[in-house]
Amino acid sequence: MSIKKIVKNFLKKKKIQSEEEYYEELFTKNTKWNTADPNVEESLRWEIIKKLVGVAKKDCNSDHFKILDLGSGRGWLTNLLANYGEVSGIEPVKPVVEYAKKMFPNINFQCGSTKDLLILNNSPKFDLIVSSEVIEHIPDVNKEEFIKDINLLLNQKGFLILTTPRQEAQKEWIKYINPNQPIEEWISENTLKEIVEKQSFKAIELQRFSVKPNENAPEIEIYQVWLFQKL
Repeated sequence: MSIKKIVKNFLKKKKIQSEEEYYEELFTKNTKWNTADPNVEESLRWEIIKKLVGVAKKDCNSDHFKILDLGSGRGWLTNLLANYGEVSGIEPVKPVVEYAKKMFPNINFQCGSTKDLLILNNSPKFDLIVSSEVIEHIPDVNKEEFIKDINLLLNQKGFLILTTPRQEAQKEWIKYINPNQPIEEWISENTLKEIVEKQSFKAIELQRFSVKPNENAPEIEIYQVWLFQKL
């Protein structure tokens, strides 16, 4: 069963706004999250990601560095990654994909998931996959399969950059703000490392960064940013 179908079934049971409606609203209409440029929080994440992209590209033997932005949303990150190689973005919510295409017409965006890429004849292979703020929206029971798919989409010795909230910080975070996205299953650093390494990766680097949940709250070290390499 695809990740998109799993999420839709979850939402149906909960009788809440559909996944597609939620993300269409967030990424095409919410002024904090619908811009071509990264917002303040995204900019902090990008400063770490771009350093890790540099590490991956330096160590990659490919003449044509191919990058996949997995869960590309409105495309701001895909656009920045385009400075480092041949980039594509894939996103499961069609209205968000169409919005990204309008903002960045020179970038290849498509609607779908890892499963859609894997069933293609001559399935594409990438030197680097970046998946930022995606895995926490995948049910825990499907996280391992998600990483397995990523492994299959990477070239030999390819790299994976994952960013996600730290479960270690969740209790403190929700004192100030309650995440309201359709699925929020945060993962600890140790569990994430274990899941990824189980699928034939090795951890190269981990960085963290802090943000404020709101103006009156202290900074919380909420985000983990990982660089892994396929064995």
